[in-house]
Amino acid sequence: MERRWESLIPDALIDEIRARVDVVAVIGRHVELKRSGRTWKGNCPFHGERTPSFHVYPEDKHFNCYGCGAHGDVFGFLQRLEGKEFPEVVRALALEVGVEIPESAEEDSAEQRARRKERNEVLAASDAAARYFAARLASRHGEPARAYLAGRGVSEDSIRTFRLGVAADAWNDLPRRLAEKGIGLEALKRAGLVIEREKDGGTYDRFRDRLMFPISGMDGQVIGFGGRALGASKGAKYLNTPETPLYKKSRVLYGLDLARESIRRARQAILVEGYFDVIGLHQAGVRNAVAVCGTALTNEHVELLQRCDCREVTVLFDGDVAGLAAPAKAAQALFPAGLAGKVAVLPSEQGKQDPDEYARANGRAGVEALLARAAPLSEFLIDRAVDRTCQGRPREAALEQKLAAIRELLPFVRMIPEGLARSVFEDAIAKRLDLDRGALHAELAGGKPGAGRSDAGPPPEGPRPAPAPARPPRTGMGGRGARVKLLLPGPAADALGILASHPELGPVAEEVKLAELLPPGPLADLARDLSRGAVALDEAIARLEATANRAIVTRVRELAGPARLEPQHADRELRRSAVKARLEHLDEEYAEALRRVTGAGSARMDDAQRLLNAIRDQKKILRELERSG
Repeated sequence: MERRWESLIPDALIDEIRARVDVVAVIGRHVELKRSGRTWKGNCPFHGERTPSFHVYPEDKHFNCYGCGAHGDVFGFLQRLEGKEFPEVVRALALEVGVEIPESAEEDSAEQRARRKERNEVLAASDAAARYFAARLASRHGEPARAYLAGRGVSEDSIRTFRLGVAADAWNDLPRRLAEKGIGLEALKRAGLVIEREKDGGTYDRFRDRLMFPISGMDGQVIGFGGRALGASKGAKYLNTPETPLYKKSRVLYGLDLARESIRRARQAILVEGYFDVIGLHQAGVRNAVAVCGTALTNEHVELLQRCDCREVTVLFDGDVAGLAAPAKAAQALFPAGLAGKVAVLPSEQGKQDPDEYARANGRAGVEALLARAAPLSEFLIDRAVDRTCQGRPREAALEQKLAAIRELLPFVRMIPEGLARSVFEDAIAKRLDLDRGALHAELAGGKPGAGRSDAGPPPEGPRPAPAPARPPRTGMGGRGARVKLLLPGPAADALGILASHPELGPVAEEVKLAELLPPGPLADLARDLSRGAVALDEAIARLEATANRAIVTRVRELAGPARLEPQHADRELRRSAVKARLEHLDEEYAEALRRVTGAGSARMDDAQRLLNAIRDQKKILRELERSG
């Protein structure tokens, strides 16, 4: 995950920091590790598991998960876990181990220096303001706000955990208070905490007489605020920090810094609407809840959740008009990303309830029971469209009513990448409206059977539902016992060639299970022998000439000769080739699973979904390897 091209920190300093860091101690802050021979192991923080497959190697200071494929050094671990950029991680560890990084080593332009200075000033101003607001809440000045929080059922522990505070009922309180902490007026302006007057150039506090909710990035640093009006304020009930160099509401989720580990373990996030909803759910023990900050769920929000290995998002809003519209807005971000969505609607028997009120009244067990009853997002959208257009009686509805439902659902269909998910969605619509599936598909595709997606943009990346083209046989024997030359797809041949020309990568080949990616027989045996260092290059080529086709032999010769990789790149390229080879295997299995779904219906969907998840995992690993180049 390293992105060194964004940093001019010399490699020598990076190597010195890595050498000084106790990788077991640093990773051990986030993962419970136990010694296992020469390594330390524990449950992987990047995917849910009960049997430890995450290993830390103190000698060469790297980690590897044999369950999800995550691997790298201590910098990559912290990048992935905390969502930070490479230079940030390096600087933080440098401070910890006492390595000084000269400013000139990090910056290559005055613009970058100014941008970093501005960022640090905004962070300092936001942190100082959060501390001041929290101190004010704890003082005699915060008594009314504390009484309000008590009435909302917010505990003292939650007040501390979420760093709640209160802003003074004054126009110019913050600059005076924070000047004592060395925070200047310009920094407060950049952080959105004060507003400049148009007439005289003076300033006034943005947040006055408000309960304050600090908003943090994934790393826990405060980057903005939400403020709820107290008393008889005539302003908006809720007020947020405006867009700043750090705070972009489309790129931040309230509570994500506290929820990310629970999301990672459950692979699921609960999406709510407000600050109190997040606090109430966390307080009840549902700690994978996050909230949007005054906007609909965006693609950037989904990317943040995916960095926490989130696979499913449950929308939990109240049952009013805005709440019922939220799932449709969430679908616009979830469907294109391939994340599963669910919708949990709060009961309305006792009037309108917010998630935090429901959590207080019903506790963790009640919330979990509600979430267990959540409907799939696609099913919720179909039901809503049918209720609106067909009065909930689709089979008896007129054709015009059914077409109205289809027109309402068409945008959602086109949001889903072509493949299993879209096919199943179309099947569900056809079944619900009592329509012929083929005719519906033609209608959704533009009125012509087999029509493409001309109005929906280019086809997305990913596995296709069409059957995979026929491949040459992978076995070593043809009909009547005649031996045929084995064929391999390019990535598998590349991996074998890299291993043959870099025998020191035997442990890496075993780690990525290269032999399992090759056809059983001579090629798999050769990979195992090469991994053990039992075969010289000339002997490996001779064995290939006897069993593999000319293209493979030529490719291996190239990788051993003119195209031989530099040692510092060979490790990464071997891993990349292995991931690509595994993706080819998974694509074949996925295409076969789709054929089984077509024949057996939804009973075989679990296999296809499992393979689709595996494909996404491998693509994620591949992206990280390519970014590290």
